Amino acid sequence: MQWRIIIAVFIGGAIGTYFRYLASFIIPEQNVFSATLVVNATGSLVLGFITGWYLIRTNHQWLKLGLGTGLCGGYTTMSTFAAESVRIAGASPSGAILYVLMSVVGGMLAAGVGLVLGRVWAEKRVAT
Repeated sequence: MQWRIIIAVFIGGAIGTYFRYLASFIIPEQNVFSATLVVNATGSLVLGFITGWYLIRTNHQWLKLGLGTGLCGGYTTMSTFAAESVRIAGASPSGAILYVLMSVVGGMLAAGVGLVLGRVWAEKRVAT
């Protein structure tokens, strides 16, 4: 493995983790749109964009991994999503189902939109 990739993933992960930490202060947990839901949806959008970009432009593997694995991996959180789903299910099973559906479907939609936006942006950059 190249040192450039290791350093890019490390720095991306640190930045992503920091932004995740900030989101927990900005978005109140009492809100139906918890910080975890917002973070996972926006992280899916960004990762979709990165993927779409790299389908067209395949250079700089270190940057792709630094942004995708590092930044998005540090920013999004599966474990908190799972823990919140269980916590919500204890109080409201239907609320937990809604939360899981919103998270999964919302994340997939966000990733799809990001993928399209990334491809379009990359194609425009290649054309110019």
